[in-house]
Amino acid sequence: MTSTTTDLERLFNGDIAAEHLIDRRRNGRGVTYEGQDGLFTQTWFPLCRSTDVEPGKTLGRNFLDGRVVVYRTQSGEANVVSAYCPHNGADLSVGRVEGEALVCAFHHWQFDTSGKCLRTGNNDRITSGMKVFRYPVLERFGLIWAFNGEEPLFDLPDMGLPDEELTFHEEIPIIDLLADPWVFMCNTSDFNHITCVHGIDLDKADPSGDMRWHDFGYDYHLTGTFRETGAQLEYEVGILGSNIFYQRGSVNGQWFAFLYPCGIHRPGTLRSYVVIATRKSDGTPEDDARVRETLDFAQKLEIDVVGQDVEILNSIRFTRGMFTRSDRALGTFVDYLSKYPRAHPGAEWIR
Repeated sequence: MTSTTTDLERLFNGDIAAEHLIDRRRNGRGVTYEGQDGLFTQTWFPLCRSTDVEPGKTLGRNFLDGRVVVYRTQSGEANVVSAYCPHNGADLSVGRVEGEALVCAFHHWQFDTSGKCLRTGNNDRITSGMKVFRYPVLERFGLIWAFNGEEPLFDLPDMGLPDEELTFHEEIPIIDLLADPWVFMCNTSDFNHITCVHGIDLDKADPSGDMRWHDFGYDYHLTGTFRETGAQLEYEVGILGSNIFYQRGSVNGQWFAFLYPCGIHRPGTLRSYVVIATRKSDGTPEDDARVRETLDFAQKLEIDVVGQDVEILNSIRFTRGMFTRSDRALGTFVDYLSKYPRAHPGAEWIR
């Protein structure tokens, strides 16, 4: 038997340990984890950036507890379908796009954008079962999204202004964490967390009474001061579904919008995207400079804020534990999650 120090370090503290610890940390009391009982929350999950998939190209992605292929037709339409060809199980992400069709590399079965097989490599008769599962797809905010369901239950949030009146930061950074997306989203209703971890002195210590709840999330008005810099903030913040944080407002008068959606590439993990926007320039050099400064300022600020959570979320075993009076909003959100619709219509196709 042979071993090396490197192998043991990976087992005790490195990537191998992380793989084992993901499952161990998914046993918190009073909460429901993604993939529990084979189900996942029904929401819009980001799968990749728009720039990751050029026309006529494919991209394989682990999704939920299986695999899908993201591809773009030659005309530019983005589509997301189950990755495994129903013929022999070849991964369609190693196939190709011909016109508007996705073609399997193995036996050249061709699928249209609805997922139906158009023809086989040897022109066998087509039957109704010869298809892949297609997810509802949106392309917005520089991302390609898939809804976990046969039909979407809601639309994406707006960014405070019509999309055509916004300028988006050309870079969309990615942050990966070892936690379900809903664990991160709990932070927005955890006012103790906002104060303790992020060093924000809230103007109203408990904004829970101002929270506006709806069937698929909530929003509220948040004002306060960053303790370290003295910068004043005024935001409208909210959660949509189980995995989408959105924020619109200003820091010291600089207005910007921040979208932070989280995807799932396997249960117990998340891949998040930092989307920043501000009002379009009026075309003057001064306003062009304002746009550039605001976008860069906001991106750095929000990456720093998320960074303050990384070590905590990479190790937490989230539990609905001994909540106190100041945890009322967090408790309400955890209860909301417990009743949230869950499904897995693509299970037999993507696993």
